[in-house]
Amino acid sequence: MELIRLLVAAVTGVLVVGGYLASLTAYFGGTAENYSKQLDGSSVPMLALGLLVATVVLAFIPAKGEHQNEEVES
Repeated sequence: MELIRLLVAAVTGVLVVGGYLASLTAYFGGTAENYSKQLDGSSVPMLALGLLVATVVLAFIPAKGEHQNEEVES
């Protein structure tokens, strides 16, 4: 499970940094409007949704060796 969490985090980080650099390149190249239109028409929004869902699902799966804190009422 730890490997899957690390893989999702790494893919998300690479995509965020890559998207930011592509956005900066488009902005300073004067093609920001075209870049924005192409981005909206691509599969990037669905990829972002998939990564969000994967992150939420992984947040609810406890890591191996992680103990749940159960409070006992007195």
